[in-house]
Amino acid sequence: MERHVWVLLGWSPQVGAAVTPVGVLGADDHAEIFVEWVPREHTAGRIWRERLAAADPRTLVERMSAWAETGVAPAVPVEPITVDTALEEAVRAQVDDILGWAR
Repeated sequence: MERHVWVLLGWSPQVGAAVTPVGVLGADDHAEIFVEWVPREHTAGRIWRERLAAADPRTLVERMSAWAETGVAPAVPVEPITVDTALEEAVRAQVDDILGWAR
């Protein structure tokens, strides 16, 4: 089963670039999707919440390719930290890694 994981980035007015991690999105080839949002980044994650609310799970991986390249709210594909676990656990592990890095 192929699994895709992206770190979703939001705009940082302080930096003037999309560098704020706002969430992690995981998707697999069975159209399973899981998103975990980074706490306290509600405003910076607004664009991603709007995009994902309107997205069809069956075409999400294809749409992510285009969205990942936008300047205001890009996404960075990453290798899942945990490969042999459920999609939710892989996404949560990535969020934990982001939060641990920020300390």
